[in-house]
Amino acid sequence: MKRSFVFTFFLILTLTLGQSTSTHASENIKEIIHANGLYSEKQYAQAAQAYESLIHNGVRNGHLYYNLGNTYIRMGKTGPAILNYIQARKLIPRDENLQANLKFAIQQTQDQIELPQPDTLNTLFFWSDDFNLNELITISMALNLVFWVTFIFWNYFRSSTLEMSRNIFLGFLLLSIFAIGVKLKTESGTKLGVVLIKKAAVKSEHATDSMTLFQLHEGALVTVTDHHGNWFKIHLNDEQKGWIAKDSLGT
Repeated sequence: MKRSFVFTFFLILTLTLGQSTSTHASENIKEIIHANGLYSEKQYAQAAQAYESLIHNGVRNGHLYYNLGNTYIRMGKTGPAILNYIQARKLIPRDENLQANLKFAIQQTQDQIELPQPDTLNTLFFWSDDFNLNELITISMALNLVFWVTFIFWNYFRSSTLEMSRNIFLGFLLLSIFAIGVKLKTESGTKLGVVLIKKAAVKSEHATDSMTLFQLHEGALVTVTDHHGNWFKIHLNDEQKGWIAKDSLGT
């Protein structure tokens, strides 16, 4: 497991700019420093509580989820660790340490279920996996601006170079818009769940007295396809699917 645990300058900057008041931002930064100190002193339970408090207070940052995942790994809680790594991956998808730690955590589980394979659309737009949703939107807005500037210049000067540039930027703009659609579809349509308890029974129906089909262990990754009351319907493959209690699963 990679041992990188330093909150970067970008996290502090994000918190400073993203809060409505400087007092609130300052409090969050103090809490981050406090949590990092607890981790350094190997007080992992208290560090996890401090990071969870930040998330509960609305701080949404990939490095925060990543550090919380590292804390849970140190505590031997692979389920919560994997859950937070997956949350971090949505926000900082290009972080190599995160990818390595997520792979390490999955290898520590009894079931060792890998992340689901990308579907056809995700395969076609494979490069969009390297960007989070906000980054894709920013790229699309920038391309839109450049396209219209190029279009205006072409409309006035009508040169072949400007016409080619206009068409190229239009193509990139359309690709970026499609990539946003694929990202939205993936994040809203595919809901990953992580088993958080030592052993969870997967039932044939959403009832405790129904037949147990198989068991999963802490850290197992599943795809959530439906819910009913206090139950999630989960899917591993065409043969392995059923119902699992909501309090056994993190999503």
